[in-house]
Amino acid sequence: MKQKKTFLALIASFNLAANYAHPITPAYFKLLGLDSAMFGYAFSVMSLGMFLGSPFFGKLAESFRSKVLMAWGCLGYALAQVLFAIGHTPALILWGRLLAGFACGSFFVGALNYIANTSTAKERGANLTLNAAVQTVFGALGYFVGGMLGTYDLYWAFALQIGQLFFTGVAFYLLLGPDLTAQKAPDIKEAVRSLNFFSSFSTKDAQLSQSLWILLGVSALTFLGYTSFDQSFNYYLKDVFDLATSYNGSFKGAVGLISLVATMTLGMYLVKQTDLNKSTTYILFICAFFMGAVCLASGLTSFFALNLIFYGFYAISVPMVQDLITKQATPTTQGTVLGFYQASQSFGRIIGAFIAGLLYDVNVLGPFILGSLAFLIAAIGVKIYQK
Repeated sequence: MKQKKTFLALIASFNLAANYAHPITPAYFKLLGLDSAMFGYAFSVMSLGMFLGSPFFGKLAESFRSKVLMAWGCLGYALAQVLFAIGHTPALILWGRLLAGFACGSFFVGALNYIANTSTAKERGANLTLNAAVQTVFGALGYFVGGMLGTYDLYWAFALQIGQLFFTGVAFYLLLGPDLTAQKAPDIKEAVRSLNFFSSFSTKDAQLSQSLWILLGVSALTFLGYTSFDQSFNYYLKDVFDLATSYNGSFKGAVGLISLVATMTLGMYLVKQTDLNKSTTYILFICAFFMGAVCLASGLTSFFALNLIFYGFYAISVPMVQDLITKQATPTTQGTVLGFYQASQSFGRIIGAFIAGLLYDVNVLGPFILGSLAFLIAAIGVKIYQK
């Protein structure tokens, strides 16, 4: 993989900035006097943007270099956060979230295509694992920085985020070399058609095998479960324990360290040395177990401890599922398949965030139970895929 250090440094910068606002969002919504379900609706709308945008940018990835897609994603996210920060009404906030999701679709499709285009088949799994580790660690560090800034002024986090996203986008375009040797003229009509996610499956180059359908379902379930869990966790700390944003940020910082160790040791070993079909099933079962155990936590200490274990195993599972799906793509369908993969994530996020918002109002532990069941079904899905 060419320019690996530059690529990973820029991935780290994006994930740092992208997470500055997350730990302050519950406090921001409370400051604006918004309903408690708003956190679920906002994330659900953002995920809808990713859901619509991922197949679109997956199609454009056949014609545009990956660094262009990543630059667009950074700049679009920066603009979206301007709307989020100045929009003090639900309508403006949701429009900002929709644009943020669309921009993230461009960024993450570009990142996965860059890895696939510049890696050999032998090193692809390791590079996906390394990319996931960087995203997890620096995403968690972004939580920490944002949470600390939020204790002084919520808008400091927004200001730093917008500026860093802008400069990171420019750096992607200027510093990364090309990942495509031959480019074809963009089929804008087909790309626009792919905004309709379901009709885009009928295109000739996107006929998916039964195996890939199952894996896309597994991806959607894991992100449904994780989103239901993670979004509720952020709000739970503020709502139930009334903890300051710094606690949320500090915990996510600890999550980053544990995820790094877990991914670079056990995760790398599983990707390189084991049958991914079997090991992915086991990891997803473990995720389901510890997420369900959170519901039985008797105090704050055990609640944090069980959450840390879950986040560590979840970080391991992400590149494993990515590698299984990437192996299903051919050179001609790679951009399309990876676009569908990102869309499956977004679909899971939409459902997970929306239902979590509804369940939380009924029972604060409801989203955690939903998440555990989603991971359990995902594990069964990988078992079915093996056959």
